[in-house]
Amino acid sequence: MKKGTCLRVELISIVFGNSIFCDFNPNKDVYANDSIELLSRSGIDFVKNIEAGADSRRFTELFMTSGIVLNDSVHWVTFHSGYDFGYLLKMLTGKKLPDTQAEFFKLIKMFFPVLYDIKHMMKFCNGLHGGLNKLAAQLGVKRIGISHQAGSDSLLTSSTFMKLKEIFFSGSLEKYSGVLYGLGVENGQA
Repeated sequence: MKKGTCLRVELISIVFGNSIFCDFNPNKDVYANDSIELLSRSGIDFVKNIEAGADSRRFTELFMTSGIVLNDSVHWVTFHSGYDFGYLLKMLTGKKLPDTQAEFFKLIKMFFPVLYDIKHMMKFCNGLHGGLNKLAAQLGVKRIGISHQAGSDSLLTSSTFMKLKEIFFSGSLEKYSGVLYGLGVENGQA
């Protein structure tokens, strides 16, 4: 993958169209209720996913061998996705999440060496606020497709990042990399 490629991580897991991993079961697994409600309203059928969703172990195997993790040539762009990256780390390591934020961010840096969270970057842009849709509208970025669907959200996130970079940031973005909004340095921790 060429330098500068942008990828987006979705709620709970990587969402494939209208399906998620078959081994996620909202009747048994811990989750954020608002995320499940949002995904259900967006067309995710959790019963169908148990029967026909992607196998997370196979996905993890393919993800690890794809060349997009553990690769500082890939730039990960997200919007307020601490939970999403936590889920990915749990899958990639096959272990529970670390007990401390320092250990968590050590794994983030290893698996996703160049990671930008637009929600964090907004703090450095006068007058910008709100969620992804509001930010995109403020920047004049148009959504293509349905909100909370992987392809549409990915494109909007990537396009918004590029527009934000064009308007507000010149030079290196290195000092903004590796921060997930609401975690770590965002809360005054180093």
